[in-house]
Amino acid sequence: MRVVVLGGNPAGMSAASRIKRKAPDTDVIVLEKSQEVSYGACGLPYYVAGLNEDLDLIRIRKASEFEKSGICVWTGCAADGINYDEKTVYAEDERRGRIEVPYDKLVIATGASPQTLPVQGRELKNIYCLKTLQDAEDLKNGLLHKRGNVVIVGGGYIGLELAEACLLQEVKSVRIIEAADRILNVFDEEFGQAAKEELERHGVSVQTGEYVRGFEGRDGKVEEILTDKGSYKADIVIMSVGVSPNTGFTGDIEKLPNGAIITDKEMRTSRKDVYAAGDCATVFHRVLEKPVYIALGTNANKQGRLAGDSVLGKPVCFDRALGTSMLRCMGLELAKTGLSEAEAKASGIDYRVKTVQARSHARYYPEPFLLTVKLVYEAESHRILGAQIMGEKEAAWRIDVFACAIDRGMKTEELGYLDLGYAPMFAGVWDAVQIAANAAK
Repeated sequence: MRVVVLGGNPAGMSAASRIKRKAPDTDVIVLEKSQEVSYGACGLPYYVAGLNEDLDLIRIRKASEFEKSGICVWTGCAADGINYDEKTVYAEDERRGRIEVPYDKLVIATGASPQTLPVQGRELKNIYCLKTLQDAEDLKNGLLHKRGNVVIVGGGYIGLELAEACLLQEVKSVRIIEAADRILNVFDEEFGQAAKEELERHGVSVQTGEYVRGFEGRDGKVEEILTDKGSYKADIVIMSVGVSPNTGFTGDIEKLPNGAIITDKEMRTSRKDVYAAGDCATVFHRVLEKPVYIALGTNANKQGRLAGDSVLGKPVCFDRALGTSMLRCMGLELAKTGLSEAEAKASGIDYRVKTVQARSHARYYPEPFLLTVKLVYEAESHRILGAQIMGEKEAAWRIDVFACAIDRGMKTEELGYLDLGYAPMFAGVWDAVQIAANAAK
């Protein structure tokens, strides 16, 4: 059997490795359009910040290492079409030219690319995105060379991480421009507001509800960013306005409106013998019980591994995505799992919410931190639907307790009396997690 994998990063290489390990006689070919495979993109902001000076630490495995295990890795090979009836992938290869690659089973794991804005001046130099290792190298060099006025377009996770990176590189000023009415809009409003205030305390200008109209510059380099409310000096612009699945070449396979390939719980697509995984595909949401788009490395790695098993005919079921995520915004930790209040409302669920504040550990042990916990739960059954938490320290890791509770379908009463560990330096006899659950009525 020949399995062709499109894409050489977390999902694709996880699938390829799983297939080759479980079925060594399988012919596995990976087509990757870049020269890099298997790197941890989540580490790129910390390289830009100078917290890690070795870009090689972000590389997980090189193509040559996969090839030693029997996987054929064709870098510089970009798929641009698929004939599902004839089971053939069309691609442009830097060394081989125009090629056709037949398959018995196909795994699409082409990831996603940063979105851009269709505005004037977008071709000017010193306008950056952050997706690849080369992007990180270019952006870091740009910051070190300029150290001037930086404007970040987009107030999501990456935008906030890069705001801190810019401050650590001691640029002149940092400004975030967000089109939505708040930053971090996957969280509820009070959490986004707290992140905004934290950024502003550190000198970052945060402007919400403002739309970028274009860029202006001289000698081919950006100097100014134009919005519907004004104009601002910009020696460097960082675009962080979301991602789009790399699926434009995949033809009439079933997709969401944003282009994400719809998969079932076994990573199968609407096309026979075709599977999809990672940021180009959907995941099945545990609470909403339907395919949704959540581009996270955790999902990509799980999906890739399970797609490999599914290709080999092994029974798998991945229906447990919750969008569990966490970040640090300057001195503030934030984390979320399951549904926010806004998401529960949009889904038409009869829900309730409870927000509490509690200490991270016993008050008589040095430096307890105040944590804010928000629970979303079903009004009648009290089944937990989602949780958000923030605090200066010792906040983010607690989201994993809530993720486990939601995954297991726990009710607030059950979580409140869960036998969690206790020691004064780690938690109170009633942990913040339990205090929030017991307060929910």
